Amino acid sequence: MKPAWQRAKALTLAVLGPFLGRNMPVFAGCATLFLLTASFPLLIGVLVVVNHLPGYSIDNVAELLFQFLPHVPEIQDTILGVLDSLNVQSTTFVASFAFITTLFSASSGMAAIQKGLQRLTPGARFTLYDRLLAVVYTIVFQGLLLAVLLLQGLRSIFEPLRALLVENPAWDALLDWLGRWISFSDLLAVPVLFVLILLMYTFMPGGKRPLRPQVPGTVFTTAGWVVFSRAFSFYIVHFWRLSYIYGSLTAIVLMILWLDIIINLFFLGAALNAALARKID
Repeated sequence: MKPAWQRAKALTLAVLGPFLGRNMPVFAGCATLFLLTASFPLLIGVLVVVNHLPGYSIDNVAELLFQFLPHVPEIQDTILGVLDSLNVQSTTFVASFAFITTLFSASSGMAAIQKGLQRLTPGARFTLYDRLLAVVYTIVFQGLLLAVLLLQGLRSIFEPLRALLVENPAWDALLDWLGRWISFSDLLAVPVLFVLILLMYTFMPGGKRPLRPQVPGTVFTTAGWVVFSRAFSFYIVHFWRLSYIYGSLTAIVLMILWLDIIINLFFLGAALNAALARKID
């Protein structure tokens, strides 16, 4: 039996070989562009629904997005400004009338991710219905965003339980320690992120495959997303002053840098699943 370091080396080469050989960093760059341009019509569709939900506003949507994005003031301020602008458009008749058009535009981001996964996933199937499936995945993604948004409104239910636990000194210390590392929002965001990535690895490439073999790559991508986003936020806030170079474009540059690395991690997770599948076979 090979030593652990040799097995780790072999697995690393099995992952990086197809990833680099099929130019996945280039696909990640293209997907970054498409996802950024597709995010605007996608958010309009979400805001159309949110405006008809009692007790919810664009502030709730912004809070939801902040759970998945780096905690960088420049990015958060830009997101708020974009949401304010899109909210005005979403309340007009034109936005409602053009929902099908905006949905098709929003699906371009999903289509780019789908093409990348099809290059990495064993048994992937290219069909004439790929773009239609990308539209379906976009609708599912919007539904997940709205579901998490609704779950955020349930946090008040847990407040009495938290108040009861705080009365116990042992639980109070534990909750205080956990609060430094994870919040209620994280408890919602991380499982949703895990499920979303798992479903994307399983169904987006086309063809049939079980859920279980996609778990290793899903764990890798979810952990990489969370850890990298925290590290990215800390580094940008404390050490890197891009505003001196890019001025008003700082938030856009930061979003491109962050999203490009996240998509590379996503494709690396798919390459990991493919490498493990080849090893089992």
